[in-house]
Amino acid sequence: MGGISRFRTRGIPSPQATAKSGRAAKRLSADALDWIVLNLARGMAPRDIVATLSGAGLPVAVVENALDEIEHSPLTPAYVRAIDERARAREICRLPRLVGRDAGALVEVSWCPPADVFHRQHWLGNTPLVVRGYVEQWPRPPRFRFEDLRRRFADVEVEVARDRTRHARPDLEFTGLRAKMPFGDYLDIVTTTVDDDVYLVARNRAFEDTSLGQLLEEIELPPDLFPPPRRGAISFWLGPAGTHTKLHHDGTNNFFCQVLGKKRVALVPPSVTMVADAATGFYASHTSDEVRRAHPELVHEVELAPGDALFIPVGWWHEVWSLSPSLSLAVVGFRWPSSYDHRPGRPLGQRESLG
Repeated sequence: MGGISRFRTRGIPSPQATAKSGRAAKRLSADALDWIVLNLARGMAPRDIVATLSGAGLPVAVVENALDEIEHSPLTPAYVRAIDERARAREICRLPRLVGRDAGALVEVSWCPPADVFHRQHWLGNTPLVVRGYVEQWPRPPRFRFEDLRRRFADVEVEVARDRTRHARPDLEFTGLRAKMPFGDYLDIVTTTVDDDVYLVARNRAFEDTSLGQLLEEIELPPDLFPPPRRGAISFWLGPAGTHTKLHHDGTNNFFCQVLGKKRVALVPPSVTMVADAATGFYASHTSDEVRRAHPELVHEVELAPGDALFIPVGWWHEVWSLSPSLSLAVVGFRWPSSYDHRPGRPLGQRESLG
């Protein structure tokens, strides 16, 4: 973890003072205390904090004593707010280095550029791209139909996200929404309702955990951009008209491919600090409409018809609505590695530490 060596202990008080206090002889530096407070507030387990700092050479007893003091101090809530603001400000300052140029207009074409052009202009350029009819340009496009999927997989038990409308941030609260049902019953919901209450999303792992993964064998991606699909390289989104994925960003580049139905997508660049400043990890607190009111020139919107695809560069915020029963594939297994070290609100144990 970058910067952990800064967490040195302070000077040793006299033996008399140590005996009088009954506490460990050393105390943590201000940086170490800041690090502990913010990670506690963001969900890092105390045992992991102890393990991390003891691994950096700090005495276990000193760290445990600091944790106890923090837990019982009436000043801790104000301390958390101050350190959190400092951490978020540092992350936002890093954004230009992480994402480069990201305020350009949305590019729309009828044929995907050659790999070298795509890599230079969109992958490295961090620029979204709409390719009309891209799915039909694949060597072997998906020939999925709702009725055929029902015939083949009706009895397969799938996991879905259920009761989404009862939660203000269903994607952030995903773990508590997981439910299982026969795929045929779910397709009945998809094709006959207009609702956001039930949705089969990427995190339900339909391709990884059920026989629906057989569908991957029936498609072939363009080899100039994608190697043969590996586990987790393509995810499955299936839902009725009315499903809504709130503003969020991904940790990888994503070619979002519309196979059946229509979707509307709003895109916001990573550099819009009003979103990053209030986000929790991958999930924004704002809507794209709120961003549009403040920065109308920075919100890009596109409607995807069957066969269309949208390249969403890593870190770009996006909000998605299903306009009809919809099946989408999110392809993230590119020929080039991608990562994006920016998730406001996550524990600092998973990113660079405060300095």
